[in-house]
Amino acid sequence: MKIVSLFPAASEIICQLGFSEQLYGVSHECDYPEIVKEKICVTSSFIPKTTDQSLIGRLIKEAIEKNIPLYEIDDKKISDIGPDLIITQGLCEVCSITENRLEVKNKKSLFYIGHKTKIISLNGTTFDEICSDIIMIGKAVKAEEKARNLVEKAILKKNKFNINRSSKRILLLEWMDPYFTPGHWIPEQIEMAGFMPCVGMKGEKSYQISYKEIVDLNPDYIGLICCGYNIDQNREFAQKLYMDHMLKNVNAIQKEKVYAFNSNFYFSRPTLRILDGVEQLKSAFLNNNPKYHCRKKINFCKL
Repeated sequence: MKIVSLFPAASEIICQLGFSEQLYGVSHECDYPEIVKEKICVTSSFIPKTTDQSLIGRLIKEAIEKNIPLYEIDDKKISDIGPDLIITQGLCEVCSITENRLEVKNKKSLFYIGHKTKIISLNGTTFDEICSDIIMIGKAVKAEEKARNLVEKAILKKNKFNINRSSKRILLLEWMDPYFTPGHWIPEQIEMAGFMPCVGMKGEKSYQISYKEIVDLNPDYIGLICCGYNIDQNREFAQKLYMDHMLKNVNAIQKEKVYAFNSNFYFSRPTLRILDGVEQLKSAFLNNNPKYHCRKKINFCKL
């Protein structure tokens, strides 16, 4: 079987199921596990790898207004591979190539997909739905039993989380410029960790939030999980948060209860590693783990 994955989460799941050798093509965003970096890259994007979120936002807005695709598929590479299975996603046009985008290209005959090629789309927005997607992939690669075993172990791990609830209220930010609430499975991660999400419900999409709304929410803790960024980059965003004069009276800012995480690996992608993200939230907010804690930096000027 030849598999092409256009979604990082799908590449990870395929490897978890033991089919890394059958994975021939991946997207430019696929980076875990390490072996996927050796695969043929079949997509590209004009969006730069930068921490300038305002620039990214402008480029995306302009592309949408002009009906320009954010991602391109390398037609020839996919045709040369001749995949039996292509896996994409239907969650977000911004995150990677969606099923609709793939179908549009196919209908326009910009590249040939053989009649034997099966296309499946991941659409999980909650832990249970992510598990269902894993089983769907397992069925597609004829490894349903292994997929169900992975899911059963994940459910056992989830059920071991302490169900005691803290009264502390958490705000996780998926974007900084402008601010965006946590969406999809992330409010559920907060609840699994034993805390109360300030805003958002599991399964719902992320949305833009104003300064006033953040001030009114007045969270006890704030976590930076900006979509697609690692922990060091989110640490940089934490300092920008401290410098935001409009939020200076927020409880979490005043008490320096701001934390940063590797969103790219543990929050942004619908894989079972979201459970590792839950453990990180517990470690950060319950134990004030310095690995995640971001204190305000003080810049001294030379006289």
